[in-house]
Amino acid sequence: MSGSGRHFAFFNIPATGHLVPTLGVVEELVRRGHRVTYAATEAYADLVASTGATVLPYTSSIDPQTIVPAGAEDWLARVLLGNVREGAATAPVFEEHFRGDLPDLLAYDISVQFLGGVLTRKWDRPGVKFYSVSPTNRSIPREAVGPAYDRIEAELREFASAHGVPDVSFDELVDDPRALNLVSVPRAFQYRQETFEADRFAFVGPCLREGDLAGGWEPPASGRPVVLISLGTSFNAQPEFFRMCVAAFEGLPWHTVLITGPGVDRAALGPLPEHVEVHPWLPLQAVLAHTAVFVCHGGWGTVMQSLYADTPMVVVPQVGETDQLAHQLVELNLGRVLPRDEVTAALLRDAVAAVDGDQAVRESVTRMGKHVRDAGGAMRAADAMLAHLDRHEHRHERGGAAAA
Repeated sequence: MSGSGRHFAFFNIPATGHLVPTLGVVEELVRRGHRVTYAATEAYADLVASTGATVLPYTSSIDPQTIVPAGAEDWLARVLLGNVREGAATAPVFEEHFRGDLPDLLAYDISVQFLGGVLTRKWDRPGVKFYSVSPTNRSIPREAVGPAYDRIEAELREFASAHGVPDVSFDELVDDPRALNLVSVPRAFQYRQETFEADRFAFVGPCLREGDLAGGWEPPASGRPVVLISLGTSFNAQPEFFRMCVAAFEGLPWHTVLITGPGVDRAALGPLPEHVEVHPWLPLQAVLAHTAVFVCHGGWGTVMQSLYADTPMVVVPQVGETDQLAHQLVELNLGRVLPRDEVTAALLRDAVAAVDGDQAVRESVTRMGKHVRDAGGAMRAADAMLAHLDRHEHRHERGGAAAA
């Protein structure tokens, strides 16, 4: 059945770290002749359209820059409540758009899993959950969420009931037995990998687009080793952090590349030495190909891109969801982790020098980099989605034949 053109719907949040990891899969599905409708806010419409998908315009209730401030201890409750409210706000828009033209399969990011879980049940369609962060194969305990748990559960029940699925629970949607889970890391990187069932979880690694691997940046003629510094797209409005990084490598033989995002005014960094360059954006893979050590916030997509390029890291986590990732980096000897509230220019400088000179770290990064590149990426993800759709339709055909 996979040979004919099918219709896929993609739902996400307006956050680069969640949306971009799915675009390689969309591009691959379109290349194979399938039709993709991708819900996107105005800020991401052109990027989504560049894959060949049809853009479904909508307004999101989530602002990734403010929903989880750096260092927030209640980050999980904020994310889950935002997840529920986004589903309640956007489901009517999507239902109106797809009226009379339901997609064959719904693909959705973990950050809109309640929307995806409710609509797959309402429309009787298979679902694919994308994990751009650490996957879970169990529900989330009440104590991990905190005092907001009851409110989240009540609003989810109200949302699901309004769409005709009153019996679905928080636990069932978090660890959804009906969904295929696509994980943007290789299985070798996953903590307790043996507990994730192969028929439910496909560890496909980063789904990079061909354009992600193109050039666009050249290393300095000086031959200095490159230290690349970025806080990703959600936590980058921190000029004081970037000033600290400039101070850390002042007078040292490092070429320092800062990717600050649009939220930092270059003037706020003060006078810069010749060996420091500042950009609001750069093609990350092009720079990583020439980078000795990458200083970053530890976002899952960022870490995978670093490993894809065999580049060791010094990670300064910005939010609790990266705690498990930081644990894996240390456990697998892929770099070092510095606590956000304790990092100083001296600590950063020493950590970068230590990682750069550690042959064991470089060997570990090279081994894991091969796992990342061999995981299958966008092609394997597309294969898994089509197989999941076929299984769903075969079950329906058998059920129909039995009823007849």
